Amino acid sequence: MSMLRQAVLAMVLVCVPALAAAAPGDGSGTAAEVQNQATFCAGTYALCIKAPCSGIPTLDRLGNYVIDRALCACDVVEGVSMGPGACEDRKPVTQHGRKYLISTYSNHYNDTNRTLTCENPKTTWAWCYGAPCVVDEKDPTKATCTCPLMQSAMSTLGGNCRQDACEGIWSAAAVQGDKFANEHFYRTVQQRFPSARVNEAAPACMR
Repeated sequence: MSMLRQAVLAMVLVCVPALAAAAPGDGSGTAAEVQNQATFCAGTYALCIKAPCSGIPTLDRLGNYVIDRALCACDVVEGVSMGPGACEDRKPVTQHGRKYLISTYSNHYNDTNRTLTCENPKTTWAWCYGAPCVVDEKDPTKATCTCPLMQSAMSTLGGNCRQDACEGIWSAAAVQGDKFANEHFYRTVQQRFPSARVNEAAPACMR
């Protein structure tokens, strides 16, 4: 097993105390992360771009409660996706009877959902790109992913175009990161995987 896959499993199976004290990030580095870590693979992956999420409360070493991560209800999908790490490292792993995999990006839902943009810079959202996930034991089409929380304006396919949905937590991307991911994914899949299904950017929610 590669070092990256071991690290991913460690994130899933172990709660690292040092992470508990961290506050939600500001989302500024997520667009660059997508651009710099955009390997295309065909296979099984977790897709979270419209997933509802719930914050995970933790205690820091001083006894303060913090919520810096979330559990997100994602889908298990087959096909081409874009994400960090080598394709070999992103293959599902079975350990102790449970199946684990990585959350990556595709525009699989762009033809059935609209893009909800929450413009408030204090919007809290979950950044699931490259996050570790565990497949539901009763429903192999579903997975729960552990995603760090961010705070900035964001775009998501979740929320059913309700502006009040911005008050909840959704798996999302910073606005510029979402734009880049849609465009880069569409162009690259057309060029490198001509037989694969690919959608243009989802239309924006009506205001």
